[in-house]
Amino acid sequence: MSILKFKKTINNQTYLTVSVLGKSLKLNVKYINTSSVELNKKETEIDLLLPKKYKHTENIDVINMAIQKLYDTIAGTEIEYAMEVARHILKFAPEDYSIKRLKDDFYKCSKNKIIINPDIVRFNREIINTTIIQAFCKIKYRPNSIAYKELLNDAMNIYELYKKKENKILKVS
Repeated sequence: MSILKFKKTINNQTYLTVSVLGKSLKLNVKYINTSSVELNKKETEIDLLLPKKYKHTENIDVINMAIQKLYDTIAGTEIEYAMEVARHILKFAPEDYSIKRLKDDFYKCSKNKIIINPDIVRFNREIINTTIIQAFCKIKYRPNSIAYKELLNDAMNIYELYKKKENKILKVS
């Protein structure tokens, strides 16, 4: 016996939410006379405009693809910012990084390369920054080694000071 019964068809709804940079935004699904899918991000909500042909079909996959496209778009700038913060704190950088959808992870490390899942932009900037710092540390040393733990601890202490400085600058401006 199922308590919740989910349908694969979503009509004009405003009860769905999408998490973007740690904020829950209301997702409004609307059907209009168009041939393409459009996504308009506002301050507290996102309007997903779908062609009318999806109104009575299984459209949950189309909605998921639109949300993934949103994450892909935001991930470029947010991950680049987090990489710069990590480079500034740790004074080294991997040779390369890429943004690619991963099945169960938010990042993977290999020899001097980091692969980052764009779905990480669901979380706030602090989580993104600390995740990237952790990935940098894993490139430098083997995870769970003493050197890794020391580097990560030092980096997180420097990051806390960085956040305090950044907050002071924002308050003055």
